Amino acid sequence: MDKIIAFFSERGVDLHTMLITAAVLALGLLLTGCIGRFIFGKKSNLAVASSSAIGILFILVVTVVIKSLGVPYEKYLTPLPFVTVTHDSLTIFQLEGTDYTLICSQALSCVILAFLVNLADRWLPKGENIFSWLFFRCLTVLLGMVMHFVAVWLLTTYLPADLMTYAPVILLGILILMILTGALKIVVGLMVSSVNPLIGALYTFFFANAIGKLITRAVLTTGLLMGLVYLLNTLGISELSIVPTALTAYIPFGVILLGLWYLVGKVF
Repeated sequence: MDKIIAFFSERGVDLHTMLITAAVLALGLLLTGCIGRFIFGKKSNLAVASSSAIGILFILVVTVVIKSLGVPYEKYLTPLPFVTVTHDSLTIFQLEGTDYTLICSQALSCVILAFLVNLADRWLPKGENIFSWLFFRCLTVLLGMVMHFVAVWLLTTYLPADLMTYAPVILLGILILMILTGALKIVVGLMVSSVNPLIGALYTFFFANAIGKLITRAVLTTGLLMGLVYLLNTLGISELSIVPTALTAYIPFGVILLGLWYLVGKVF
């Protein structure tokens, strides 16, 4: 055990912090996938949201590798929600004590990214075996990164800077309110939608329409990632070393995350 601890210490990695982070991610996503699978059925919105969350984590992995190794594609990287990536560290966003406008801005950014990852996953085949599955999941990550780059460029180019303060709060609030209103039909039943047709229309869009499902799953994915960030904040994990020598120490973590993605995508 001492040799293992020494191996990680030599690479500037706190083994205890890494294990806690890995456990929080794995248990949180597995638990969510199980709830979605056994309560709402296979390929439920909750289970798909768990898979999308892992896809976003792999986008983070690619970003970290490019940043830390100095690969000449850094100009094509876009800021990712809830993290700040530099050449030698990954800083996790602090939810507690942060202005609500910043939190909403991060959350809306995550909704956009999750929507694009869900869209890429919907376009690409699932794969008949583990090799084809791995190939198409890699394409999902790359396509998600490209579409996110284009989306961020469009928003920063054509949206007035004054809108960037309170617009995320308003848009996120309206979106969540509409989804919750549509979800009333699930909770209360057919009666409420017959009394108020708007509820039935919102339910049909967010829970039956293809685009609406993608938006709902994007919001759920954002909620999952925010929950993981909150747990890491609570555990006092705020920064991870990503210097080039540390990357080899994270390989087992990446393999576990990949296996978790396969399990969630295939079983749940």
